[in-house]
Amino acid sequence: MGTIFEDSPLGLGVWLIALWMLCNCRNGVSSYEIARATGIAQKSAWFVLQRLRFVLKEIKPAMMGESGTPVEMDETFIGGKPKNMHRSKRLKQRIGMNGYAEKTAVLGCWSGVLVKFAQR
Repeated sequence: MGTIFEDSPLGLGVWLIALWMLCNCRNGVSSYEIARATGIAQKSAWFVLQRLRFVLKEIKPAMMGESGTPVEMDETFIGGKPKNMHRSKRLKQRIGMNGYAEKTAVLGCWSGVLVKFAQR
């Protein structure tokens, strides 16, 4: 409750793609680009961008760490390369030669004392 995603008929994937494009495009991003990338209407993309820009213009963002301590984050992917597996094991797991979809993403956060792990 109280988020920009509230009462939105659009999926979270559309919001995250738009947020990624908005944060990573050096010269900004238009609603037409968002509409093309996500497959939604231009009017919906404009609405998404307006909400995201409103949230991102906050002057004093809150810190993630306890009492302003820095937080370190790192991610890795766990799983063997398909080219190093025996053919029967690859067929059993139904992995193609690129095989990166079958890896497990692991994210770790460290804020001084407390260690937290999240696995997808």
